[in-house]
Amino acid sequence: MKKLIRLNKRNSSLILLLSSLLFFSGIELKAQQINKVLFLGNSYTGVNNLPQIIGDIALSVGDTLVFDSNTPGGYQLIDHSLNTVSQNKIATGGWDYIVIQGQSQEPITNATDFANGVSALYSQIRQSNPCTTIMPYITWGRKNGDTANCLAFPVMCTYQGMDTTLRNKYLDKTSYINGEVSPVSVVWSYIRQNFPTIELYQPDESHPSAAGSYAAACCFYAAIFKKDPSLINYNFSLNSAHASIIKNAAKTIVYDNLSLWNYIKPSLAEFGYVTGAGVNEVIFSPINYQGVQQSYFWDFGDNTTSSLHSPTHSYLSDGTYTVELTTTNCNLQGTYTSITDTIIQFCGHTPTINTSHSWLCYDDTLWSQPADTYQWFLGALALPETNQYLPNYAQYGISGFSIISALNGCSELSEPFTETPVWSGYYFDALGDPCQGDTVAFTVLHINGFLSGVENILWYKNDTLLLNMSNKDTLLITASGKYECKVVNPNSNCPFDTTSSVLEYDCGVGIENNYDYTQNLFWSIFPNPASETVAIKFTKNSIQDQIQIYNAIGHLVKVKEASELAIINISALPAGVYFIRLKNNKQPALKFIKL
Repeated sequence: MKKLIRLNKRNSSLILLLSSLLFFSGIELKAQQINKVLFLGNSYTGVNNLPQIIGDIALSVGDTLVFDSNTPGGYQLIDHSLNTVSQNKIATGGWDYIVIQGQSQEPITNATDFANGVSALYSQIRQSNPCTTIMPYITWGRKNGDTANCLAFPVMCTYQGMDTTLRNKYLDKTSYINGEVSPVSVVWSYIRQNFPTIELYQPDESHPSAAGSYAAACCFYAAIFKKDPSLINYNFSLNSAHASIIKNAAKTIVYDNLSLWNYIKPSLAEFGYVTGAGVNEVIFSPINYQGVQQSYFWDFGDNTTSSLHSPTHSYLSDGTYTVELTTTNCNLQGTYTSITDTIIQFCGHTPTINTSHSWLCYDDTLWSQPADTYQWFLGALALPETNQYLPNYAQYGISGFSIISALNGCSELSEPFTETPVWSGYYFDALGDPCQGDTVAFTVLHINGFLSGVENILWYKNDTLLLNMSNKDTLLITASGKYECKVVNPNSNCPFDTTSSVLEYDCGVGIENNYDYTQNLFWSIFPNPASETVAIKFTKNSIQDQIQIYNAIGHLVKVKEASELAIINISALPAGVYFIRLKNNKQPALKFIKL
């Protein structure tokens, strides 16, 4: 597979020429910039005419803001997507930036509408403005929290809780649309903490005062023009001392950290494929774990093409085909193109994956027909297995295997093996915490409502077998330790499969067997197993970190920024076992099964 990434920058030769002349003449150029910006928001944008303040700020340092706006009071983003005025302004095209600002409580109280509004506006904007930068406007928490919504949404009870949650919601959506963000709430928070005598709020403790709008305008100037706001020569209606503090706050938060607020990602061309059920049928899927927004163009190598996201294609005859994927996106800096290709063959033989009987056990061996060479895969990942047989397949995953076998110099990929192991029907229950004085009943249960009586049940504490508990259905736990139960049913279809569960407790006392219990989990995952999405919930305040998902052989397959409740789409991942960790934290990894 080969890969090429290009960046086509507009007027790059002119910029280089001017820069060279100015460098050799010893003059530092602060060239005038002209930016066309559309503001879609509500009263938080309309009060004090925020776009005009930004325009006046730009003029004070020789720049120009050409702007238009639609800011009806109380509008949500979904309202703008349905509003003909907003639609017509978007359709005008030619915007360098389009700023989108939701209703002040919407990301928390109407999270679904907020997400749908972002998606709808993104689609509309891209139709007429393919290279426009979309810039969400992060608004702030109420001065003393939102008492009206406190009961239903506890994070809104305080300024800090509401402000942090709003910020995370906006950052998450900015990442989704590959945009840039204007972190107004972060600038406000900095001013509140360090200069509390500057009043940012109107008496309603919600809308911005003159100082609040000026802080937002300085933030936007730095974010849009990428210039130092401390050099601004316009103070709006503020005294020079307060204006200077606000300008420097915007410099510290925004200008000095521009890359932190930039979520634009260049195009990424990577893909996988599986063989379909039809004759010479292939199902293609782009691999895009970074969430890059881009267009797709597929060349199937047989004089046919497609611009679909995940096309299915059938080849008319056996042969060797080079499939090429080209992805493209753009922004103000230019157009990004990424290209990758791979070779697909269809041969006289068609490999299949088989098992010894009509059901699948965890200890079974998968196998394929005789051939010259073999390569096993789990999803798109090559496994170290290169023989006709795949013993102990469950060490890699529970489904989604395929094999490429070569015969007489021709290699062909099998259809994915989608069978899953038979569930034993056993599950476990344990309520309470021995560290809180509870006696925890760690119990083996079955979906039939009762055990058969033929099970072999083994209990362990700190990896030592508890001989006196053999074949008992319940272990009472009253102290620290690592507890494990293993169940085997010799009369089942899978008599060698083991169902097991592990509980661990650290009550702050000596732990046997040198087992490390020092890390108490402050995050959890549900549902587990899962097929479409998993949710990561933090039991402490949400942290600034990156959630990373690894497959069973240690490959990073997906990343997402941490938030109080992070929803991760896993539908495109192959079935199997995965591990979740935080990039910059020593919390123990979470494990989940993708069905």
